[in-house]
Amino acid sequence: MNLKGRVSNVLRAAHDIMSRPLNRAANSAAKHLHGEWRIILCAAIFGAVCALYIAVSFQPPAFTSNLAIFGVVVLLVSIRRAWRSLPAQLLMVAILALTLSSLRVQLVSAPKLTQERFVSIEGIVEAFDRRPDRAPRLDVVPLRLDEQTAGLPSRIRLIVRTRAPEELERGTRISLKAILTPPSPPVVPGGYDFGRADFFQGIGAEGYAASTITVLGDDVLAESALTRTTERLRDHISNELMRLLPGQSGAVAVALTVGDRHFIGEETAAAIRDAGLAHLLAISGLHMGLITAAAFFVIEYLVAAFPSVALRVRPKKVAAVVAWVIAICYLLLSGMGIATVRAFIMISVALLAVLFDRRVMSLRSIALAVFAVLVIWPEAVLRVSFQMSFAATAALVAVYEVLSRRGLTTRGDAGLIRRFLRFLFFMGFTSLVAQVAIAPFALYHFQTLSLIGIIANIVVVPIMSAAIMPLALISIILMPLGLHEWPVWALGVGLDQVIQLAHYFAAFPYAVYRAGAPGELYLIVASMVFAALLLIRQRIASIILLSGYIALLCLPFGPVADVMVDNQGRVIARADQASGRLLIIGGRRDSYRDENWRRYWGLAQEPAAGVLHRHCDASACRTGLGGERYVTVLKSMSALRQACAAGDIVVGPRRWHRYCAGSGVYLYEESFERFGVAAVYYSEGEDEAMTFRWSKPQGKRPWH
Repeated sequence: MNLKGRVSNVLRAAHDIMSRPLNRAANSAAKHLHGEWRIILCAAIFGAVCALYIAVSFQPPAFTSNLAIFGVVVLLVSIRRAWRSLPAQLLMVAILALTLSSLRVQLVSAPKLTQERFVSIEGIVEAFDRRPDRAPRLDVVPLRLDEQTAGLPSRIRLIVRTRAPEELERGTRISLKAILTPPSPPVVPGGYDFGRADFFQGIGAEGYAASTITVLGDDVLAESALTRTTERLRDHISNELMRLLPGQSGAVAVALTVGDRHFIGEETAAAIRDAGLAHLLAISGLHMGLITAAAFFVIEYLVAAFPSVALRVRPKKVAAVVAWVIAICYLLLSGMGIATVRAFIMISVALLAVLFDRRVMSLRSIALAVFAVLVIWPEAVLRVSFQMSFAATAALVAVYEVLSRRGLTTRGDAGLIRRFLRFLFFMGFTSLVAQVAIAPFALYHFQTLSLIGIIANIVVVPIMSAAIMPLALISIILMPLGLHEWPVWALGVGLDQVIQLAHYFAAFPYAVYRAGAPGELYLIVASMVFAALLLIRQRIASIILLSGYIALLCLPFGPVADVMVDNQGRVIARADQASGRLLIIGGRRDSYRDENWRRYWGLAQEPAAGVLHRHCDASACRTGLGGERYVTVLKSMSALRQACAAGDIVVGPRRWHRYCAGSGVYLYEESFERFGVAAVYYSEGEDEAMTFRWSKPQGKRPWH
């Protein structure tokens, strides 16, 4: 036997030894799993590996290394021809996820700012968001920073508190002076990582406009003609809706049609969120489904109304093609967010099933949508929109598959009243399933959960389905003809009612459950239990898993910090749980930092923040935290020994640290810029001790 044959035999023997136990385990487990378990499991592994690759602090192997490993695995599987082997499939899926994630990181890598700078900027406006109760936000593609024209960030994001010209719009060439900083770190440990999010969006610096913006003329962004046309159309629709509906109803109308939520005020957004109606603001499966379904049934009815046409082509297949074209147009208008892309992929699969006379919706289509999204955006798996939209959709499909197999979803010959009650029941049941599915993810990302959302959705979703979305579609269709004013007026009336209902439900006592911030382990466990619920359909096991999933909502979360210290000790805060208020000193009130600290401690956003007492003299500033706890910010060494001996949290220069003797925690003032916010934890017990943790993730990734 030649060398090639011997190597082949050795590889086959090794494969048999390694895969036989795994295959037996898989075949045994498959008896208790759903029929589509294999593709769901592959999608779960793909998403888990993408999340692991993006989340780890060290730099994994580069794209070329992952590609080489993938090629070797494919070669080995080809020799054995084990394409249907579950271990081989999972291994290939995992390595493919690593390869694509690595490629994505390399493709979006761009220069970024490493320290604060005051610069003169010349560039092209990519987006200008005029927000109702906040300063406008400006995205600029830089052409020059001072005299530098090479090695520039792909995009710069600025807050504009100076005068902005009225003619400022996408594609305008401008110049201004600005204070630029690197992307902001999280404001709480484990919080939203702006650095990572900005890296994948190409934002290499952010800051504030420090001068009046000067318009130099119009320019052309480096983008396709389709993108330019789509953006102009989106801007035209937004401006027209805001002209006819200048209030918050117009802002919500813009969010529903083109996916731009910057016009929505904080009060309206908070009411909609607390009422459990936040999904109405994001163009997702609900809106895409309503638009496509309306187009499908209207076209099917029109085709069926002409017997000469209906006898030659099947009306539902013509309707499926036209509805898919309308779905593409709505996708482009919406800005192609991840939730919208996910909804479009699933609707495309459903319409394709209609064309080929197959089952319209299944967990297989959701798994395919997961693959499609993560192949393009592997980092999306860590975004809240991805997690919540897929969790809600997968849970609804899985539950209604079980109900349909048992004949519980058939309409039957019931009277009008019974059909209406049945509609209300399934509306509430759908809201309940969706709320339970997204609950752990909402608690992890927002530390809040709407308890009134089921009732609010029963009332509001029929209004959205029967009136709001059809009127929005009619308004967009009639806008080029100039016949849209009456539909837009009616749309505004309906949205006014929706906003009033949101405020009404949000004002109920105990409408919102607020919790402290859970750790990363909570999200991992919740995701694993949810995936197991989708895979396992054995009754007893499903009941146990569902009970565990619901129990996650009631479990006590990990320890949260007692004190937050920011900006070299100039901003200090703690939670007063007795009054439900944030106690803080320093900084600007009602900022993004205040909002996140309130959520971190499970506090409501409404009460005005209290003020911590601070006493300053020539040697130090001492802030009382209650009891015998203090934060001392040093100005000279004269206060150092006393503060350290008293067990204070001491902030001072690094060079003075060696003179600090006692039970105090010494924080270097130089560390705040590098490591972010300091979270201080007090231990319980007789010998009270302090530990601290910095908010900014540390590692060797491009966004760190």
